[in-house]
Parts: sequence; C-alpha cells; structure tokens
Amino acid sequence: MSQQVEKGWGVSVIDHGYGCDEGLLELAVLKDGDLHYDNPVAMGDVCGWLTVEDVERLTAIVMSWAPDQVFPEWEEEEE
Repeated sequence: MSQQVEKGWGVSVIDHGYGCDEGLLELAVLKDGDLHYDNPVAMGDVCGWLTVEDVERLTAIVMSWAPDQVFPEWEEEEE
C-alpha cells in the first residue's frame, strides 16, 4: 500500500519486510514517489516491526510535512 498527497510526501507500507515473520509491517517514507531516508521518521532507513497503530501514527506525521519540508539534522553534510 502506498499513500501520497499533493505535498509530495507519502508512505509505502508492506507486509513482507522487517517484522513480517511476526505479522508486523514495514513503512518507507516517499518524496515525489522516491524513497526518502533523511528524515526523522525513517532515520536513515525504513521502519520495520510496526503495528497498524504505529503505521497510522507515522503516516500522520509524514502527511503533516510541508512540500518544502527540510530536516537539517538528517540531511547529509556537504564537504
């Protein structure tokens, strides 16, 4: 399942990733349809071992972000 809004942010939720052996879900953050790891929800990866309630909570956070949302603490530093 993927969910994306006009603001460009979205999530992809699968039931065959981290935690699937335990009946749990995995969530990836999307920006303009591409995986986006550098944010406080993904924390550099995808989020696994999630319950439905966890997915709903994290999805609400992602959907609240502005189209031009930035995460300075998560973005790679340029050298």
